[in-house]
Amino acid sequence: MRRNEFFQLLQERVLFLDGAYGTEFFKRGVNGLIELLNIEDPEEVQKLHREYIEAGSDIILTNTFSANRLKLRAYNLEKDLERININAVKIAKSVSGGKFVFGDISSTGNFISPLGDLDFEEAYEVFKEQASLLIEAGVDGIILETMSDLKELKAAIIAVRDLSHEIPLIAHMTFEADGKTVSGTSVEIFATLMNDLDVDVVGINCSLEPDEMLPVFTKLSELSMKPLCVEPNAGKPILKKGRLSYKTTPKEFAVYMADFIELGANIVGGCCGTGPEHIKVMCKYISNQKPRKRQVKREQYLSSRTILRPTDTFLVIGERINASGKKKLQAKIQQMDFSQVVELSQLQEQEGCDAIDLNFGIEKLLTHDHFRRAIVELDKRSSLPVSFDIQNLHFLESAMREYAGRGLINSAFAREDHLEERIRLLKKYGGMLIVLAMEKHVPETAQQRFKIAMKTAEFLKDHDVDLERVYFDPLVLPAGAKNDYHATLKAIELMNRAGLKTSIGLSNLSFGLANRESVNAAFLALCIEKGLSAAILNSAEATTMNVLRGALQLKGKEPAKTEQVIEDELVKLIVSGQKEKLMNFVKDSLKEKEPLYISQNMLARAMEQIGTLYSKGIIYLPHLILASETVQPAFDYLNNLLGEAQAKLGKVLLATVQGDIHDIGKRIVATVLKSGGFEVYDVGKDVPAQKILSECERLKPDIVGLSAMMTTTVGQVKEVSDLLKKNNVRVVVIAGGASMNEQLANQFGVLYAKDALKALEICKKIVRKENER
Repeated sequence: MRRNEFFQLLQERVLFLDGAYGTEFFKRGVNGLIELLNIEDPEEVQKLHREYIEAGSDIILTNTFSANRLKLRAYNLEKDLERININAVKIAKSVSGGKFVFGDISSTGNFISPLGDLDFEEAYEVFKEQASLLIEAGVDGIILETMSDLKELKAAIIAVRDLSHEIPLIAHMTFEADGKTVSGTSVEIFATLMNDLDVDVVGINCSLEPDEMLPVFTKLSELSMKPLCVEPNAGKPILKKGRLSYKTTPKEFAVYMADFIELGANIVGGCCGTGPEHIKVMCKYISNQKPRKRQVKREQYLSSRTILRPTDTFLVIGERINASGKKKLQAKIQQMDFSQVVELSQLQEQEGCDAIDLNFGIEKLLTHDHFRRAIVELDKRSSLPVSFDIQNLHFLESAMREYAGRGLINSAFAREDHLEERIRLLKKYGGMLIVLAMEKHVPETAQQRFKIAMKTAEFLKDHDVDLERVYFDPLVLPAGAKNDYHATLKAIELMNRAGLKTSIGLSNLSFGLANRESVNAAFLALCIEKGLSAAILNSAEATTMNVLRGALQLKGKEPAKTEQVIEDELVKLIVSGQKEKLMNFVKDSLKEKEPLYISQNMLARAMEQIGTLYSKGIIYLPHLILASETVQPAFDYLNNLLGEAQAKLGKVLLATVQGDIHDIGKRIVATVLKSGGFEVYDVGKDVPAQKILSECERLKPDIVGLSAMMTTTVGQVKEVSDLLKKNNVRVVVIAGGASMNEQLANQFGVLYAKDALKALEICKKIVRKENER
């Protein structure tokens, strides 16, 4: 199927996707990796496909959710990669009867740097390999599902599009009930980036029941300019007579799905817990309907992975990460030392910037790795959105490829050859663009600059670039060199009247002058009066920032406010990754306090606060990982001073149960428990019950923490618990993960922790009780 045919179909009627495969096979008694069925029992897969088609599905998915190289490697099935994927397409097409077959691709099971160890390019190759097999085998489209990392989703999208510009592509993410992924990306950030990327449909699947997913989907429908798809779960799993079932009945599910259609869904289907019975009732209940028209908000935003900043009021871009003429900063960047870059980023955020401009000075001294590493370091600190002030096109592409968000290209000359390359990057990686009102030489008059801007605007429109994504720079020249600043003001006025957005590099004006701050501030006020939309400026200039606020206020506007959500200075130090300052703080504190006091009453409590902030969705996974890395050297230092006297609260053994290769949640729990004062032994993922038993006998933990992300493996929690009891291992078992819930935990005879903070709380209660005995 070609993309235009798919798009046409989406306009005509609501399409029905199928339901779950993993949970459905599990309900039918299949254990282990379900993708193996594609080569060991294809009739079983064929049967389920057929049932979904008979239920009314317009689109069925190949049984390839976990069939990428990294996941198959974890199951020692890498050698079967091609057979599993190609057979999956053959099986689906053999029963499709004219219905569409989409190749199903999901996460690699690993986080990409900086959240994990996986390199972006490796993830890209993994997705490209699987997508290539599916496309060559003849799928009608590709769906990317259950992604919780925006960067990983981006790698997958680019990989598919590098293979084919014609294959229809659906891109999904998985959100928590608060509308954010586990890695801190909001549904708004997802929607605004997907508006730019070359995908046909965007959507949400898994994790949430229909009623929980409705408010998240509502936000998506308000901001997404793409057709929408949705696949909720059928509730949390419950154990009935030894078998797992789901609480949302087919009738309830159908009623909810009708609500999603009212919100604008173009494709509806089911995720975990749904089966042919859900799809059948849904198709009958909804029947043949035309998609609803949506009112989509047209605002523009810049974003990093976790921070979304509107641009429509006024965009403040910090200029201070600029190595031009700064030898020390240039040298540090050359040595891959990005500490000053990070520090300047954090300072400019505190000063009220919406984005930070990156200019690394003499680029011929640098490599692709300098730009990639800088982007990763900023991502690790959840920095503001980035403005890429990078002249070398290849370096610019490296930075944009690595970036998890919607950035700004600063800038393009108004020459066709220069513009075309930047437009290509804009379309491939998303974001906004600044265009200089000049081709080779700076035009002297405002009218000349305006004429170039208008000509460029037509060129951009001819290349399908929405002008709302573009700023035009009317050019600010040094007043000290006898340049007339009125030309800039007039150019802003003309462009503003023509409906074009404008951005200036403010400090150029005062170069070489005395009282730069006053001059900059005065000129900025004049520019705002003429309709200026954005400025790259020095936010450390208090006068400039105050005048900016005042000038905007007079025009009835207000720049975005910077929220200071963390008040505790120690917590702030740890969350912002200030290792050196934290160590100095510890050494200063040692002059008055004992090491044990600092460890347990200061650092551990600060980490507990950080865990609470994470649990409440105030900070995100990147902050948590950074905090852990920051505080660990300080703990190590204090522990060395304590020697044998060092005290741990207790010993915890962590494992992901057999058949499950997910360990992201387990790693978060390990981070929080370690920071909370526990000695943690992580024995890995896909761990058999017998191995957990032998590790318990060897390590003698106080507590065992089990993770079960997949419904198909949740029963392993009970198996482990029963085995430990049978062998008289006195240990408390706590279980968590997407497939666990309180009811299941009670039935399995274990404790339930819904998140890392709850796990810490339960562990502390357990050791407290033990100590009281």
